[in-house]
Amino acid sequence: MILKNIFTIGCLLSAIMFASCNNEQKQNETKTQDTTSVKTPAQLSELNTQLLANPNSGTLLNKRANYYLNKNNFNEAMQDITKAISIDSSQSDYFLTLSNVYFMTNQTGNSKSALEKSIKLDDKNVEAILKLAELYLYVKKNDKSIDYINMALKIDKYNAKAYFMKGMNFKEKHDTARAISSMQTAVEQDQTYYNAYIQLGLLCAAQHNPLASQYYKNAIKINPKSTEAWYDLGKYEQDEGYWNKALEAYNELLKVDGRYKYAHYNMGVIYFMGLKKNEEAIGQFTEAITIEPKYVEAYYARGVVYKEMKNRKKAVEDFNACMAITPEYEPAVVALREMK
Repeated sequence: MILKNIFTIGCLLSAIMFASCNNEQKQNETKTQDTTSVKTPAQLSELNTQLLANPNSGTLLNKRANYYLNKNNFNEAMQDITKAISIDSSQSDYFLTLSNVYFMTNQTGNSKSALEKSIKLDDKNVEAILKLAELYLYVKKNDKSIDYINMALKIDKYNAKAYFMKGMNFKEKHDTARAISSMQTAVEQDQTYYNAYIQLGLLCAAQHNPLASQYYKNAIKINPKSTEAWYDLGKYEQDEGYWNKALEAYNELLKVDGRYKYAHYNMGVIYFMGLKKNEEAIGQFTEAITIEPKYVEAYYARGVVYKEMKNRKKAVEDFNACMAITPEYEPAVVALREMK
Protein backbone atom coordinates (compact mmCIF):
# COMPACT_ATOMS: atom_id res chain seq x y z
CA MET A 1 0.00 0.00 0.00
CA ILE A 2 1.39 3.37 -0.97
CA LEU A 3 0.04 6.64 0.31
CA LYS A 4 1.58 9.83 -1.08
CA ASN A 5 1.63 13.41 0.03
CA ILE A 6 0.07 12.90 3.44
CA PHE A 7 2.95 13.44 5.82
CA THR A 8 5.85 15.78 5.77
CA ILE A 9 8.15 12.88 6.58
CA GLY A 10 8.04 9.27 5.46
CA CYS A 11 8.71 7.76 8.87
CA LEU A 12 5.17 8.44 10.07
CA LEU A 13 3.69 6.26 7.36
CA SER A 14 6.37 3.59 7.77
CA ALA A 15 5.77 3.25 11.50
CA ILE A 16 2.01 2.96 11.26
CA MET A 17 2.33 0.36 8.51
CA PHE A 18 4.96 -1.60 10.44
CA ALA A 19 2.71 -1.71 13.49
CA SER A 20 -0.13 -3.31 11.52
CA CYS A 21 -0.23 -6.68 13.20
CA ASN A 22 0.74 -9.79 11.28
CA ASN A 23 -0.75 -13.26 11.62
CA GLU A 24 1.78 -14.34 14.28
CA GLN A 25 0.42 -11.94 16.91
CA LYS A 26 -1.97 -13.35 19.44
CA GLN A 27 -3.95 -11.91 22.30
CA ASN A 28 -3.30 -13.05 25.83
CA GLU A 29 -6.25 -14.81 27.33
CA THR A 30 -6.97 -14.84 31.05
CA LYS A 31 -8.81 -17.79 32.45
CA THR A 32 -10.08 -18.16 35.96
CA GLN A 33 -11.02 -21.33 37.76
CA ASP A 34 -13.47 -21.88 40.57
CA THR A 35 -11.44 -23.53 43.29
CA THR A 36 -14.11 -23.37 45.96
CA SER A 37 -15.19 -26.92 45.19
CA VAL A 38 -13.16 -29.72 43.62
CA LYS A 39 -14.91 -32.61 41.93
CA THR A 40 -13.09 -35.46 40.24
CA PRO A 41 -13.96 -35.51 36.51
CA ALA A 42 -15.99 -38.52 35.42
CA GLN A 43 -13.27 -39.90 33.12
CA LEU A 44 -10.62 -39.76 35.84
CA SER A 45 -13.02 -41.14 38.41
CA GLU A 46 -13.73 -44.14 36.20
CA LEU A 47 -10.03 -44.81 35.63
CA ASN A 48 -9.36 -44.55 39.37
CA THR A 49 -12.13 -47.06 40.09
CA GLN A 50 -10.78 -49.49 37.49
CA LEU A 51 -7.25 -49.18 38.86
CA LEU A 52 -8.44 -49.87 42.40
CA ALA A 53 -9.77 -53.18 41.12
CA ASN A 54 -6.68 -53.85 38.97
CA PRO A 55 -3.73 -51.76 40.25
CA ASN A 56 -1.14 -53.57 38.10
CA SER A 57 -2.84 -52.97 34.76
CA GLY A 58 -0.30 -51.31 32.52
CA THR A 59 -3.04 -50.51 30.01
CA LEU A 60 -5.05 -48.59 32.60
CA LEU A 61 -1.97 -46.82 33.93
CA ASN A 62 -1.08 -45.76 30.39
CA LYS A 63 -4.61 -44.44 29.86
CA ARG A 64 -4.49 -42.46 33.08
CA ALA A 65 -1.02 -41.16 32.24
CA ASN A 66 -2.38 -39.83 28.95
CA TYR A 67 -5.33 -38.29 30.78
CA TYR A 68 -2.95 -36.48 33.13
CA LEU A 69 -0.76 -35.47 30.19
CA ASN A 70 -3.73 -33.85 28.44
CA LYS A 71 -4.43 -31.92 31.65
CA ASN A 72 -0.77 -30.82 31.95
CA ASN A 73 -0.38 -32.79 35.18
CA PHE A 74 3.08 -33.98 34.25
CA ASN A 75 4.21 -35.37 37.61
CA GLU A 76 1.17 -37.63 37.86
CA ALA A 77 1.58 -38.68 34.23
CA MET A 78 5.22 -39.58 34.80
CA GLN A 79 4.39 -41.63 37.89
CA ASP A 80 1.74 -43.65 36.06
CA ILE A 81 3.70 -44.32 32.88
CA THR A 82 6.85 -45.21 34.82
CA LYS A 83 4.85 -47.77 36.80
CA ALA A 84 3.26 -49.11 33.61
CA ILE A 85 6.69 -49.66 32.05
CA SER A 86 7.96 -51.36 35.22
CA ILE A 87 5.04 -53.79 34.91
CA ASP A 88 5.51 -54.46 31.18
CA SER A 89 8.44 -52.95 29.31
CA SER A 90 7.54 -54.62 26.01
CA GLN A 91 4.75 -52.21 25.03
CA SER A 92 5.65 -49.71 22.33
CA ASP A 93 2.79 -47.37 23.24
CA TYR A 94 4.01 -47.02 26.83
CA PHE A 95 7.31 -45.58 25.64
CA LEU A 96 5.38 -43.32 23.26
CA THR A 97 3.51 -41.91 26.25
CA LEU A 98 6.77 -41.57 28.17
CA SER A 99 8.28 -39.63 25.26
CA ASN A 100 5.32 -37.25 25.29
CA VAL A 101 5.79 -36.56 29.00
CA TYR A 102 9.49 -35.87 28.44
CA PHE A 103 8.72 -33.63 25.47
CA MET A 104 6.14 -31.59 27.38
CA THR A 105 8.66 -31.07 30.19
CA ASN A 106 11.39 -29.88 27.78
CA GLN A 107 13.48 -33.05 28.08
CA THR A 108 13.97 -33.53 24.35
CA GLY A 109 16.93 -35.89 24.70
CA ASN A 110 14.95 -38.26 26.90
CA SER A 111 11.94 -37.88 24.61
CA LYS A 112 14.06 -38.97 21.64
CA SER A 113 15.40 -42.00 23.51
CA ALA A 114 11.90 -43.09 24.53
CA LEU A 115 10.66 -42.79 20.95
CA GLU A 116 13.57 -44.81 19.63
CA LYS A 117 12.73 -47.51 22.19
CA SER A 118 9.07 -47.39 21.15
CA ILE A 119 9.97 -47.86 17.47
CA LYS A 120 12.44 -50.64 18.30
CA LEU A 121 9.62 -52.52 20.02
CA ASP A 122 7.23 -51.92 17.10
CA ASP A 123 8.71 -50.65 13.85
CA LYS A 124 5.19 -50.26 12.43
CA ASN A 125 4.09 -47.81 15.14
CA VAL A 126 3.28 -44.90 12.82
CA GLU A 127 2.37 -42.57 15.67
CA ALA A 128 5.75 -43.08 17.33
CA ILE A 129 7.58 -42.65 14.02
CA LEU A 130 5.75 -39.38 13.33
CA LYS A 131 6.43 -38.18 16.88
CA LEU A 132 10.14 -38.71 16.28
CA ALA A 133 9.81 -36.86 12.98
CA GLU A 134 8.05 -34.06 14.86
CA LEU A 135 10.87 -33.95 17.39
CA TYR A 136 13.45 -33.56 14.62
CA LEU A 137 11.28 -30.83 13.09
CA TYR A 138 11.18 -29.13 16.49
CA VAL A 139 15.00 -29.06 16.70
CA LYS A 140 15.21 -27.99 13.03
CA LYS A 141 16.79 -31.17 11.70
CA ASN A 142 14.51 -31.13 8.70
CA ASP A 143 16.15 -33.76 6.52
CA LYS A 144 16.12 -36.26 9.39
CA SER A 145 12.50 -35.41 10.08
CA ILE A 146 11.57 -36.02 6.43
CA ASP A 147 13.34 -39.40 6.53
CA TYR A 148 11.10 -40.54 9.37
CA ILE A 149 8.01 -39.13 7.67
CA ASN A 150 8.82 -41.14 4.57
CA MET A 151 9.22 -44.19 6.79
CA ALA A 152 5.73 -43.61 8.18
CA LEU A 153 4.27 -43.12 4.69
CA LYS A 154 5.64 -46.48 3.58
CA ILE A 155 3.45 -47.98 6.29
CA ASP A 156 0.44 -45.68 5.77
CA LYS A 157 0.53 -43.80 2.48
CA TYR A 158 -2.76 -42.04 3.26
CA ASN A 159 -1.64 -40.50 6.54
CA ALA A 160 -2.68 -36.82 6.43
CA LYS A 161 -0.52 -35.84 9.40
CA ALA A 162 2.57 -37.18 7.67
CA TYR A 163 1.97 -34.97 4.63
CA PHE A 164 1.24 -32.00 6.87
CA MET A 165 4.52 -32.47 8.74
CA LYS A 166 6.40 -32.90 5.48
CA GLY A 167 4.92 -29.59 4.41
CA MET A 168 6.09 -27.94 7.62
CA ASN A 169 9.62 -29.23 7.00
CA PHE A 170 9.63 -27.90 3.46
CA LYS A 171 8.33 -24.57 4.77
CA GLU A 172 11.27 -24.46 7.21
CA LYS A 173 13.61 -25.21 4.31
CA HIS A 174 12.01 -22.33 2.33
CA ASP A 175 10.86 -24.75 -0.36
CA THR A 176 7.46 -23.16 -0.83
CA ALA A 177 6.39 -25.18 -3.86
CA ARG A 178 6.88 -28.52 -2.14
CA ALA A 179 5.43 -27.16 1.11
CA ILE A 180 2.22 -26.23 -0.71
CA SER A 181 2.14 -29.55 -2.55
CA SER A 182 2.48 -31.51 0.70
CA MET A 183 -0.20 -29.45 2.45
CA GLN A 184 -2.54 -29.95 -0.49
CA THR A 185 -2.00 -33.70 -0.23
CA ALA A 186 -2.78 -33.50 3.48
CA VAL A 187 -6.18 -31.92 2.84
CA GLU A 188 -6.85 -34.40 0.05
CA GLN A 189 -6.47 -37.16 2.64
CA ASP A 190 -8.41 -35.27 5.30
CA GLN A 191 -10.71 -32.50 4.12
CA THR A 192 -11.24 -31.35 7.72
CA TYR A 193 -7.52 -30.71 8.37
CA TYR A 194 -7.83 -27.20 9.82
CA ASN A 195 -4.10 -26.57 10.40
CA ALA A 196 -3.25 -27.60 6.85
CA TYR A 197 -5.73 -25.07 5.44
CA ILE A 198 -4.22 -22.35 7.66
CA GLN A 199 -0.73 -23.18 6.45
CA LEU A 200 -1.87 -23.23 2.83
CA GLY A 201 -3.39 -19.81 3.40
CA LEU A 202 -0.17 -18.46 4.86
CA LEU A 203 1.99 -19.95 2.11
CA CYS A 204 -0.27 -18.64 -0.67
CA ALA A 205 -0.65 -15.24 0.99
CA ALA A 206 3.13 -14.85 0.98
CA GLN A 207 2.99 -15.33 -2.80
CA HIS A 208 0.01 -12.97 -3.18
CA ASN A 209 -1.88 -15.97 -4.52
CA PRO A 210 -5.67 -15.42 -4.37
CA LEU A 211 -6.12 -19.06 -3.33
CA ALA A 212 -5.11 -17.89 0.15
CA SER A 213 -8.56 -16.44 0.68
CA GLN A 214 -10.29 -19.72 -0.14
CA TYR A 215 -7.97 -21.74 2.09
CA TYR A 216 -8.72 -19.47 5.03
CA LYS A 217 -12.44 -19.76 4.30
CA ASN A 218 -12.10 -23.56 4.28
CA ALA A 219 -10.50 -23.34 7.73
CA ILE A 220 -13.38 -21.12 8.89
CA LYS A 221 -15.93 -23.69 7.64
CA ILE A 222 -14.23 -26.23 9.90
CA ASN A 223 -14.01 -23.85 12.85
CA PRO A 224 -16.30 -20.83 12.44
CA LYS A 225 -15.18 -19.40 15.78
CA SER A 226 -11.49 -19.42 14.97
CA THR A 227 -10.11 -15.94 15.60
CA GLU A 228 -6.89 -17.10 13.95
CA ALA A 229 -8.58 -17.95 10.65
CA TRP A 230 -10.74 -14.81 10.59
CA TYR A 231 -7.71 -12.66 11.42
CA ASP A 232 -5.52 -14.28 8.77
CA LEU A 233 -8.26 -13.82 6.19
CA GLY A 234 -8.68 -10.18 7.13
CA LYS A 235 -4.93 -9.55 7.03
CA TYR A 236 -4.61 -11.18 3.62
CA GLU A 237 -7.43 -9.06 2.18
CA GLN A 238 -5.93 -5.98 3.81
CA ASP A 239 -2.46 -6.63 2.41
CA GLU A 240 -3.94 -7.10 -1.06
CA GLY A 241 -5.86 -3.83 -0.80
CA TYR A 242 -9.34 -5.35 -0.63
CA TRP A 243 -10.44 -2.98 2.08
CA ASN A 244 -14.11 -3.87 2.39
CA LYS A 245 -13.45 -7.61 2.36
CA ALA A 246 -10.85 -7.11 5.09
CA LEU A 247 -13.31 -5.10 7.18
CA GLU A 248 -15.91 -7.84 6.77
CA ALA A 249 -13.46 -10.45 8.04
CA TYR A 250 -12.37 -8.32 11.00
CA ASN A 251 -15.99 -7.61 11.92
CA GLU A 252 -16.72 -11.34 11.89
CA LEU A 253 -13.69 -11.87 14.12
CA LEU A 254 -14.99 -9.27 16.56
CA LYS A 255 -18.28 -11.13 16.76
CA VAL A 256 -16.26 -14.05 18.11
CA ASP A 257 -13.98 -11.95 20.32
CA GLY A 258 -14.93 -8.33 20.75
CA ARG A 259 -11.68 -7.59 22.58
CA TYR A 260 -9.34 -8.61 19.77
CA LYS A 261 -7.29 -5.44 19.77
CA TYR A 262 -5.31 -6.19 16.62
CA ALA A 263 -8.50 -6.35 14.57
CA HIS A 264 -9.48 -2.88 15.79
CA TYR A 265 -6.00 -1.57 15.07
CA ASN A 266 -5.91 -2.96 11.54
CA MET A 267 -9.39 -1.63 10.85
CA GLY A 268 -8.10 1.76 11.90
CA VAL A 269 -5.26 1.43 9.41
CA ILE A 270 -7.72 0.52 6.65
CA TYR A 271 -10.04 3.43 7.40
CA PHE A 272 -7.17 5.89 7.48
CA MET A 273 -4.88 4.71 4.73
CA GLY A 274 -7.25 2.85 2.46
CA LEU A 275 -10.66 4.49 2.73
CA LYS A 276 -9.57 7.96 3.90
CA LYS A 277 -12.15 7.98 6.69
CA ASN A 278 -10.34 9.68 9.53
CA GLU A 279 -13.14 9.73 12.08
CA GLU A 280 -13.72 5.98 11.69
CA ALA A 281 -9.98 5.41 12.02
CA ILE A 282 -9.91 7.39 15.24
CA GLY A 283 -12.76 5.27 16.57
CA GLN A 284 -11.00 1.99 15.84
CA PHE A 285 -7.67 3.09 17.34
CA THR A 286 -9.56 4.30 20.41
CA GLU A 287 -11.24 0.90 20.74
CA ALA A 288 -7.84 -0.78 20.61
CA ILE A 289 -6.53 1.56 23.32
CA THR A 290 -9.60 0.92 25.48
CA ILE A 291 -8.85 -2.81 25.32
CA GLU A 292 -5.11 -2.33 25.89
CA PRO A 293 -4.34 1.01 27.60
CA LYS A 294 -0.60 0.57 26.93
CA TYR A 295 -0.96 -0.16 23.23
CA VAL A 296 1.75 2.22 22.12
CA GLU A 297 1.30 1.61 18.38
CA ALA A 298 -2.39 2.49 18.63
CA TYR A 299 -1.62 5.76 20.42
CA TYR A 300 0.93 6.60 17.76
CA ALA A 301 -1.41 5.73 14.89
CA ARG A 302 -4.19 7.80 16.40
CA GLY A 303 -1.74 10.67 16.81
CA VAL A 304 -0.85 10.42 13.13
CA VAL A 305 -4.52 10.66 12.19
CA TYR A 306 -5.03 13.67 14.47
CA LYS A 307 -1.97 15.27 12.89
CA GLU A 308 -3.46 14.73 9.44
CA MET A 309 -6.71 16.29 10.69
CA LYS A 310 -4.72 19.36 11.86
CA ASN A 311 -5.65 18.66 15.49
CA ARG A 312 -2.27 19.50 16.90
CA LYS A 313 -3.30 19.32 20.56
CA LYS A 314 -4.63 15.76 20.42
CA ALA A 315 -1.77 14.61 18.20
CA VAL A 316 0.77 15.87 20.72
CA GLU A 317 -1.15 14.20 23.55
CA ASP A 318 -1.03 10.84 21.79
CA PHE A 319 2.64 11.13 20.87
CA ASN A 320 3.43 12.04 24.48
CA ALA A 321 1.37 9.04 25.61
CA CYS A 322 3.66 6.87 23.49
CA MET A 323 6.67 8.32 25.28
CA ALA A 324 5.07 7.69 28.67
CA ILE A 325 4.58 4.02 27.81
CA THR A 326 7.84 3.50 25.95
CA PRO A 327 10.43 6.23 26.64
CA GLU A 328 12.34 7.26 23.53
CA TYR A 329 9.76 5.63 21.25
CA GLU A 330 11.43 6.73 18.03
CA PRO A 331 8.39 7.34 15.76
CA ALA A 332 6.85 9.57 18.43
CA VAL A 333 10.14 11.35 19.04
CA VAL A 334 10.38 12.17 15.34
CA ALA A 335 6.73 13.22 15.13
CA LEU A 336 7.06 15.58 18.08
CA ARG A 337 10.23 17.04 16.67
CA GLU A 338 8.50 17.73 13.35
CA MET A 339 5.65 19.47 15.14
CA LYS A 340 7.81 21.97 16.97
